[in-house]
Amino acid sequence: MSESIFTGEEYIKKAEELVSSIGIPSQPRIVAEINDEIKKPGADLKKISDIIARDVAMSAKLLKIANSPFFGLKEKTDSIQRALSLLGLKNFNNIILSSSLRDALGGHGPAAEKFWNHSMSAATISSQLAGRVGFAAVEQAYIAGLFHDCGIPLLLKKYPDYVQIVDYALGVVGTDSLSGTNRSIIGIEDERYSTHHCAIGFLVAKSWYLSSVVTQAILHHHYVNIDIHTDLNTRKVSAILLVADYISSYLLFLGGSSCTVDSEEDWAKRHQKVLAELSLSVEDIKDLREDFTEKMCRGD
Repeated sequence: MSESIFTGEEYIKKAEELVSSIGIPSQPRIVAEINDEIKKPGADLKKISDIIARDVAMSAKLLKIANSPFFGLKEKTDSIQRALSLLGLKNFNNIILSSSLRDALGGHGPAAEKFWNHSMSAATISSQLAGRVGFAAVEQAYIAGLFHDCGIPLLLKKYPDYVQIVDYALGVVGTDSLSGTNRSIIGIEDERYSTHHCAIGFLVAKSWYLSSVVTQAILHHHYVNIDIHTDLNTRKVSAILLVADYISSYLLFLGGSSCTVDSEEDWAKRHQKVLAELSLSVEDIKDLREDFTEKMCRGD
């Protein structure tokens, strides 16, 4: 079956009809304001910090995240402007996006927590992998990793039985265990719900005014044929996301999922174009997986 059946214009329209009953969480106004300021040449840190300070809850949450061990600040700060200066605009913008997305999507329980852990892991791995392979648009890679599965919590809200296949959607399962249209999770989702989490995530990303590079990578993140992307940056981000998604799924498996991920060899056989795009080998994938596993165990 052609991949386009799940991503073509008619199919997106069908997805739009369904998600209209779910409700797509819109981008918070404060996030749009901050993004507008950050994009300006010579962005004013004080003006940005003043915008953030208008939202007390966001200010507290952002400072808590900025002071966490993950970012490794040498000294804790209670000043938004100081945090901006220490972290840099791109890192701080990533914090804003992740915090706002989590609030917008909501959701509680083990499945929602598993989704969020996977998304944060995929975002971090995507950005670090982008740096390793010499891809300049590191922030695009991070955002693609953060948003790529954002359709999952919306399906969990709409369909209680979606929890039965959430591990499949998160990739924590060998492909031999899949059944259904095209032996793929999007085929299974389409059979059950007439849409899939990639299409819903695509619509959420568009509503948040993310770039076409990111939205297309999200829409196709379960497709191994990256040649469908004619734009070079989209193909690169898609390849990075596929690797990050695989490694993140492995880390989620270590965290207690009952499913099993594919071996590096099996994964590489189906993703040869991805490896070629990033000039990576099977051994590189093994090394990356081991590296990020060690970082997770250390709490980096």
